[in-house]
Amino acid sequence: MRNVLWVLFSLFVLNAVNIIMRSGLSNTFWLNLGFVAASGLYAWFYPYLRQKKWLPLVIMAAAIVSLLFSGFVMLYGRYDTATFTEDIAIVLGAGLRADGTPSRSLQSRLDAAVLYHGRNPAAQIVVSGGVGHGQAFSEAQAMARFLESAGIPSHLIILEGASHSTYENMRLSMAILEELFPTGFTATVITNDFHMYRSIRFTRIVGMEGATSFHGSTPLTALPGALVRELSAIVKMWLLGT
Repeated sequence: MRNVLWVLFSLFVLNAVNIIMRSGLSNTFWLNLGFVAASGLYAWFYPYLRQKKWLPLVIMAAAIVSLLFSGFVMLYGRYDTATFTEDIAIVLGAGLRADGTPSRSLQSRLDAAVLYHGRNPAAQIVVSGGVGHGQAFSEAQAMARFLESAGIPSHLIILEGASHSTYENMRLSMAILEELFPTGFTATVITNDFHMYRSIRFTRIVGMEGATSFHGSTPLTALPGALVRELSAIVKMWLLGT
């Protein structure tokens, strides 16, 4: 068992190095560093910890709760509530590759935005995302370029290029929309299935009542890591509200 833990520790270290090379000291890196520390310490103290008969039960219970809540998050995210009569569609950023093209998660959100536009061509589209580590331009700019290349008129696209978290996506988008629509507006949120629960919660926190949802799917290979990060972010949201 201890050898297995050291193997996991090594994999976390390699993944952390890969993250730094691709995107610098991102939030994903710090989360991964936490796993590195936790797995390393557990492996180091394993002979002592295995004497604690209650510890496996605690770990198993935490794993079961995490799996069940992950299932809820995915079911929630895949249940679309968009009516296709909304005034606004808010597309949330999800990182760019080193060459400035959308990441897999962001690409699925943009594909969903194109589908939404096809069913509600009158809606304006907010693309929300700031400048990432090592990038020369914002996620919002990259998103706008893609949507324009997909045939969506530029006059329908509103850029919010200062945010660096989901909470900021919503707060800064809300500030822009309140100025543009002083008498009120209706909105749908476009993001990945795993990310929708937290995104909709943030719409309520910033005062964007009644926002609906329209999801983009997540590649299976990206889903385990995405869910681990998302569960951590949800706990942070519950504790801090951001």
